[in-house]
Amino acid sequence: MSKGDRGFGFLCLGLSFWLIIEANKFDYMMRYTPGPGFLPFWLGISLGTLSLYLIVNPFFQKDREEPKPQILPGWKTLLRVGLILLVFSGFILLMTTLGFALTAFVSVALILFLLEAYGMVRSIIYGILYSGLGFLIFRYWMGVDLPRGWVGF
Repeated sequence: MSKGDRGFGFLCLGLSFWLIIEANKFDYMMRYTPGPGFLPFWLGISLGTLSLYLIVNPFFQKDREEPKPQILPGWKTLLRVGLILLVFSGFILLMTTLGFALTAFVSVALILFLLEAYGMVRSIIYGILYSGLGFLIFRYWMGVDLPRGWVGF
């Protein structure tokens, strides 16, 4: 760990103190359930604990040379990121035309098959499961109308 980690630890520690102070302005409990101050309070406690680790841990580690940081990832990694961005851009552009379920199926299957080297059958199965589960959750559980497209779902 470096000096940058310690600096980031102090920054996060300050943020955690701020979260705890602001959380005390809200009710911690409301009847029998957590109130609006519950989450920010415990988020501040968790962030403070982890930031203390970032601050204190470098003092207990032996000094070692840090490797020279690489500025950009390799070309293969950049190509993968570009392909993922391209697939998600196509997802956004085609969702209103094809509908959510079909577009999600095609996107998941393409990413798994082309980028993650899954087999064709496995990619199709995961695509069907993901798009079907996403459609059911949004449509029936949350009541959100997703784009239906020309297929009808």
